[in-house]
Amino acid sequence: MNNFIKTLKQNRYLLQILTLMSGTLMAQVVLFTFIPILTRLYTPTEFGNYSLFFILSTIIGMVSSFRYEQAIMLPKSERDAQTLVFISAIITISTSFILIIIITIFYDFFLNYFNNQRYLVWLLPFSVLVTGLIQVFNTYATRKEYYKKMATIKVTESVTTVGTQGISRAFFSFDGLIFGKFLSNLYTLYLLVSWHLKKQTLQLKHFNKRRIKANIKRHENFPKYFTLATFLNSVSQNIPILLFTSLFSPAVAGLYALTHRILQAPIQLVANSTRSVFYQKASKMYANREDIRPLYLSTTKGLVKLFIIPFITILFFGKEIFSMLFGEEWAVSGMIAQITIIWFFFTFINPPVTVMYNILGEQKAQLIFQIVGLVTRTLAIYAGFYFFKSYFSSIILFTTVSVIHNLLIFTYIYYIMRKKFQITTKEKTS
Repeated sequence: MNNFIKTLKQNRYLLQILTLMSGTLMAQVVLFTFIPILTRLYTPTEFGNYSLFFILSTIIGMVSSFRYEQAIMLPKSERDAQTLVFISAIITISTSFILIIIITIFYDFFLNYFNNQRYLVWLLPFSVLVTGLIQVFNTYATRKEYYKKMATIKVTESVTTVGTQGISRAFFSFDGLIFGKFLSNLYTLYLLVSWHLKKQTLQLKHFNKRRIKANIKRHENFPKYFTLATFLNSVSQNIPILLFTSLFSPAVAGLYALTHRILQAPIQLVANSTRSVFYQKASKMYANREDIRPLYLSTTKGLVKLFIIPFITILFFGKEIFSMLFGEEWAVSGMIAQITIIWFFFTFINPPVTVMYNILGEQKAQLIFQIVGLVTRTLAIYAGFYFFKSYFSSIILFTTVSVIHNLLIFTYIYYIMRKKFQITTKEKTS
């Protein structure tokens, strides 16, 4: 045991992943403790409306900085990284103001989308703003390797979310699913910004016109290709919830949303932490012209090993597990989990793949893949609706095309990676 701890301390890469993962683990413990309570306080329809709101705000929020926040990890210069932080924050704020104008012009459309709930219409741009800024300061915290603080914030976010959601319904008979999550996100943003201010990592003295122009130009592929690719990927990942509400019912969307939320838990626990640390380490290695294939392969293999047991468990006992934990009303969510688990398996092991687009400068290829993914997933859901009149058929077809899509991406990224590093090796030996 002592040897294991000693080895772990010497392996800084693994230690950083585990540090960030520990916060997510505690956050997921809180989540799994309270979700069985929340599923008995709220109906599938209410979960469907909650998911619909935050899917929309998250999709827009993720691209609100035109993805310049993802470039924060790449520069060698800390001054350039800080410049990118400010660029990302300014664009995010501007995007939120533009959204307010759009909502004002198309107010009736948004009011109808949110089932005549006016407060949700005007809450949307603020939710987008908070989501976008959290991304920016989270990415910068990753660059600075503030993993312990990020872990603590994750736990705090989870506690405040389920706490406000549970209390608002149990004591005030108020639908607090959306409002509770928004308050939690707002508090998370406050904690991140105050930490950066405390550490004095944000200094305006290096923020000048020349540096702004240079960084916008240097990383132009992010808004040019990566923004649309991210948007399309987010839409295609969440297209079942977006379409199930109109094709079937909000209750069906809610049943799928619970499945998505539960199966996303191990992804948030392990894969997202791995993605952040892998991106930071692989970016440095690539900048120094080091071969990152061994790191890529070892990280992916490790993720495969971690997901085997959850994969088998959900595949054979999904319905029983969901019924026992969340109530008989949610047994269908367990059946959906049994169908979609193979797709979530690929989602779990793909963090190294998703960041390789940025590291290798393959944002254009990523955009093409996401266009194809969105089109095929949308067609799959509509095929299930029109030909079989069944949301189960839609889910089966959606899962099938998603798995094929992921396999093609894995193959392409490894081919490009091998090709580029073979060229680098030849250059070094010549």
